[in-house]
Amino acid sequence: MTLTNEDMKIIKILVEKELEEIKKDGKKVMIVNSPFLNKVAGDDADLPFLSSEVKYKQYLEQLVNKL
Repeated sequence: MTLTNEDMKIIKILVEKELEEIKKDGKKVMIVNSPFLNKVAGDDADLPFLSSEVKYKQYLEQLVNKL
């Protein structure tokens, strides 16, 4: 699947909104590694960015920069 420019813009907006929520209410957010996400990632190990709020925030910031 190839993402269009419109797809990328929408994803960026969604990631930025998530980042705002994490910055605002990060301590209230429960971050959980789910078996589904691990299957999507193609690895049996936990996704590293879901191990803590700080790592999740850093991952989102890096993702926004890539988009």
